Amino acid sequence: MTDTSPADTWQLSDTEVFSKYGDAFVPRRAEQTAAVCDLLAGIPVPHVLDLCCGEGRLSEEYLRRDPEARVTVLDRSPEMLALTAKRLEPFAERHDSIEADIEDRLWRTGVYGGVMTSLAVHHLDGEGKRLLYRDVHAMLAPGGVFVMADLVEPAGATARRLAGDHWEEAVRRASEEQFGGDEAAVAFERTEWNHYRLPGPDPVDKPSSVAEHLDWLREAGFVEVDVVWMYAGHALFTAKRKAN
Repeated sequence: MTDTSPADTWQLSDTEVFSKYGDAFVPRRAEQTAAVCDLLAGIPVPHVLDLCCGEGRLSEEYLRRDPEARVTVLDRSPEMLALTAKRLEPFAERHDSIEADIEDRLWRTGVYGGVMTSLAVHHLDGEGKRLLYRDVHAMLAPGGVFVMADLVEPAGATARRLAGDHWEEAVRRASEEQFGGDEAAVAFERTEWNHYRLPGPDPVDKPSSVAEHLDWLREAGFVEVDVVWMYAGHALFTAKRKAN
């Protein structure tokens, strides 16, 4: 059990709430993390950009798997970059960081074997996503891979309701397993984290449909574009820059 009561949670920043409850809030988080790293196996250059890295869990797993790998982590939050730096301390000089917003374009330079991101791209509108995909494609080495885990917008009311139901159930189960009770589930409801329960458009979260993501990735020049995992409104996409 933790020593923070649900009542105290409402005084925490979004970063603190997610740091505390992220393993419960993200459906099957460990499974998603493993799948992202599986999809990056064999990239042409073992240097990956972790876009909006959060606490650095994806980077930690990627570096753990490959002793030759390197990551560059990017996030707009100094808090998250500090948490990531601490998490990646065992990997010595194999990581560096960029403090920037996902909407910025100044960071969209360099060459990477892979770009990975989790729960970030849905903050961009449709045009922002299209531009990001074009820029990411240009940053990848030939044969490089883009992997994205994110919220998606269901095509209809029934699917939206089901996504919300499944997400709530996943959080309830994880709360019991991780906290021995409903602490995380209560926090999830009180902070209105479930996008699929909101009554109208959200100015912060702007998920797009699976079909739109697939179209925009192909439009950007990617090949082997696919959805490889989906649960509770969360989907895992992969796309590849064609090898020369």
